[in-house]
Amino acid sequence: MIKLTSGAEGGTTPPERLLIVMAEQHLDVGTLSALLGIETAVARSWLEPGAPKLPLHHAVKLQEAYDYSPTWLINGVGAPMLSNLLEAELDEPSLPFDIVTIPPSRFKRIPVVGMAQLGDNGHFSDIEYPVGYGDGFLTFPTNDPDAYGLRCNGDSMRPRVKHNEFVVIEPNRAVTNGDEVLVKSQDGRVMVKELAYVRDGVIHLSSVNERHGMLRIPQDQIERLHYVAGIVKASAWRPD
Repeated sequence: MIKLTSGAEGGTTPPERLLIVMAEQHLDVGTLSALLGIETAVARSWLEPGAPKLPLHHAVKLQEAYDYSPTWLINGVGAPMLSNLLEAELDEPSLPFDIVTIPPSRFKRIPVVGMAQLGDNGHFSDIEYPVGYGDGFLTFPTNDPDAYGLRCNGDSMRPRVKHNEFVVIEPNRAVTNGDEVLVKSQDGRVMVKELAYVRDGVIHLSSVNERHGMLRIPQDQIERLHYVAGIVKASAWRPD
């Protein structure tokens, strides 16, 4: 079983908070992996120094199992355990009460250039219009001049991304572990996945929907690995 190391009791970082949960609930890496529907290698990577924040859907699973606060698990804010008070709706991360207005100038016309499969073996209808033209458009706030949109088909990212919704891609933005990414492999597959980690020249991709397992693709077989900036409802699409 996991034992807390000296200095980890404060829970100031995401790995420390996860270690606290594992120590208090007598969980080892294998048990945690089974509970969250992930591979043990992913769970181990979350315990390494500098690991990214716990993804929301996994924090919610720990809430459901042991009553830990997702806000504390992800951001270290508030008490570790939920009280009898109602917690904020957790389909999406809680937002502060201070509303930030996005200037109209930030919104750009984003061309939709194809379709991405949300399963593991889908293919991409890559229209390859020049930037600014495509199969209709979306309006979305972005600073990336090369941003583009894709219609998503499939269910492997439900409930995060639903069938026929759109994702906005920012190809000039760096990606890190835990980000949702668009992946295009040299054999033509294009998928929206969660970047788990990169190790020994192999990219490991996971799905929000635990019915779909881990996917591994050698790094030299990746044609595109682009950052998913946002998810847009189907009703937001407009024809050219």
